Amino acid sequence: MATFSERLSELMLEKEIKSHELASIIGVCTNTVNDWKRDKFHITLTNALKLADFFGCSLDYLIGRSDKDMDFTPKDCPPFYSHFISVLKESGVKPYHMRRDSPIKGAYFNNWKKGADPLIPTLVVAADFLGVTLDYLVGRDN
Repeated sequence: MATFSERLSELMLEKEIKSHELASIIGVCTNTVNDWKRDKFHITLTNALKLADFFGCSLDYLIGRSDKDMDFTPKDCPPFYSHFISVLKESGVKPYHMRRDSPIKGAYFNNWKKGADPLIPTLVVAADFLGVTLDYLVGRDN
């Protein structure tokens, strides 16, 4: 499967959009888009959602976790932390167990609770741990 940087480049080529145009559309600087394309910079959930919405694909497709671009109609995402906690409960996983048994430690939980924007690589770890898609984890898919 493709990496995020490869998938982003493919999607941009398909849409015939340049880095500066995409940057303007999603509200970042051109260097940020170029760094994503060179795999030099981790993307935040907020920016990944903007890209997925713009390209009409799932988060999993965008970052290279899936070769299926989308098989659902995306919903507006609820606030991340509260939805994340409800996914944990639904999966029967207590926050303590995730902190103990995965690389996602308490500082991540505390930062997310305070409103910090999670980085996609950390969310991939959480989705893998819980056995769910990124879109489900963030509330974009049922």
